[in-house]
Amino acid sequence: MIELTNGMDRRRFVQLLVAGAAVAAAAPASAVARAQTSTAPGKGPAAHHAPPSAAQRKEIESQKKSLADALRVVRDFNLPAGSPPAFVFRALKREGRPR
Repeated sequence: MIELTNGMDRRRFVQLLVAGAAVAAAAPASAVARAQTSTAPGKGPAAHHAPPSAAQRKEIESQKKSLADALRVVRDFNLPAGSPPAFVFRALKREGRPR
């Protein structure tokens, strides 16, 4: 049996994977059902949010500026041609009994 790096065997991993996929597939359906039951029939959409205050608008603009500055630094970074990659993938040798 194939042994995963964290000590979990393949069979248990596949069982968890299938269970997670089932939960993920059922989650959107249950969220829709909750949304339909929580809204009484005949009521319109929820009230609109209040417009942001002056302090909130100032903070949003500050964050936009910070993001633009960070992106500018990353984009302007000069990466020389032929430089080594950030990481290199190397497959590990199989441990355990030989085939």
